[in-house]
Amino acid sequence: MEIRDFMEAIMGHQTRKINISYTPEVSKWVMVAVLVVVAVIGLSTAIYTIPTDSAGVVKRFGKYSRTTEPGIHLMLPFWIETATDVPVKRVQKEEFGFRTLRAGVDSQYLGVEEIDAGRTNAEDLIRLIEGSGERASRSGARRLAEAAKEVLRGEYVMLTGDLNITDVEWIVQYKIKNARNYLFNVKNPNQTIRDASQAMMRQLIGNGSVDEAITIGRIEYENDAKELLQKLLDEYETGIDIVAVKLKSSNPPQRVRPAFNEVNKALQEKEQKINEAMKEYNEAIPKTKGEAQKLIESARGYAAERVNKAEGDIDKFKKIYEEYKKAPDITKQRMYLETMSILLPQIPEKWIIEQGGAEGGILMNLNLESQK
Repeated sequence: MEIRDFMEAIMGHQTRKINISYTPEVSKWVMVAVLVVVAVIGLSTAIYTIPTDSAGVVKRFGKYSRTTEPGIHLMLPFWIETATDVPVKRVQKEEFGFRTLRAGVDSQYLGVEEIDAGRTNAEDLIRLIEGSGERASRSGARRLAEAAKEVLRGEYVMLTGDLNITDVEWIVQYKIKNARNYLFNVKNPNQTIRDASQAMMRQLIGNGSVDEAITIGRIEYENDAKELLQKLLDEYETGIDIVAVKLKSSNPPQRVRPAFNEVNKALQEKEQKINEAMKEYNEAIPKTKGEAQKLIESARGYAAERVNKAEGDIDKFKKIYEEYKKAPDITKQRMYLETMSILLPQIPEKWIIEQGGAEGGILMNLNLESQK
């Protein structure tokens, strides 16, 4: 039946006779158009591109098929296979106790202090609340701000092992090391990281003291948290590699922070005085020990010299005594002359007296010095 006859039967009135029929030529072009559309769709669904910082996970009917490297690849068309980009080379982070709104030279953060000061907007607060898994109520700005502060307090307020409260803010940096595990083994990877990080950090803070959490144990907590968090994520086969855990701040609660700062200031002054005293000690003690050692060595040298001299005198006396036994008179005369040759030059005035003492008379005054 022609189209005109069909229209007349439907509309019930006469129309101009138009003879339109599907000829083989028209059917041919329709088939060509359909094939072109199918080819375009097939080609567009068969080619995919993976960015340089990612890996491609190809799924066939939703099941894992293969992992591809960055670049242009082919897959089965018509959504038989689909590809998902996984940023395996990008370092990502999760923040706890605060959020970074804008990073850079003039960074802008979202925390309890910023909320109290009114330096935030409703969109940022809603994003914070919904990012934590809670539902954001738009009933009022005040209620929204309180809900956002409650979320942040739930992250950073912790109890230490000595029953003190401390505010801990930290960052977890991570990379994806196994794209397949990241997509298929964990339903919500980001939330898993947040829950595991909070569990590990609360465990560490709860096992230590407030001083360790705030001052002396920060580096140790960072290393332990990274190790424990990585171990837990590996047990769940999440495909996530923890790059670093950084404590941004660890302070007492805001109400007691001024008093705590005063205590820290006093402790720092104490340490400064101790260091100054140790510096003086380290300068004085080695010097004193050196002088004492010098005196000891000098005394030892003097003692050795006296002993050697005494031993030499003994040997000399023994030799003289041996000679004396052989010829007593001659040895006695020689010793007398040697002694006088030593003493006479030391006497300023010399008198020669005859034998018999003063009654014998004086023969000569030998004043050799005056004659010179």
